[in-house]
Amino acid sequence: MATVTGLTLDIEVVNDGANLVANVTAAYRINWSSYDQNSNQPYREVCKLIGDDSGITPAEDGVDDPIVNGQLFPQFLFPPFPLPGPIASPVIPLFSTVSSNGQAFVDRVHTKSIPLGNLNEDQAPVPNPDEIRAQVSLDPVLPASIVRESAQFALNVS
Repeated sequence: MATVTGLTLDIEVVNDGANLVANVTAAYRINWSSYDQNSNQPYREVCKLIGDDSGITPAEDGVDDPIVNGQLFPQFLFPPFPLPGPIASPVIPLFSTVSSNGQAFVDRVHTKSIPLGNLNEDQAPVPNPDEIRAQVSLDPVLPASIVRESAQFALNVS
């Protein structure tokens, strides 16, 4: 099974006109097992930010919070044109798989700019600082099942 090593997170706060934004970069290496290399096993890859509230001192609520707009990969796409009906521009997620293509590893870097306020995951009365982590998950894509049916056979059993 594939492993993830060297996961790093860098957050740079910059002024974007009247607003502060966080330029977020997550980098890591996916190491492929010999099985992954020989079978070209695909994985669904997700890289996202979480507000880390578990296992820290002083203890907080113990629940890791999702960061609003904190999914770094895959990114979400909006259709370039309005669609008819009550929903003008629904979010369409990209489906992304990664596989070894015979290589021993692949290096990944994902960047995204998000409003700095999105990283405010500790609300009062919990004191700062806000604890942010990058989380990478690789889920193996199982083989697709194949179903076939024969022609119908009519039988009187009574």
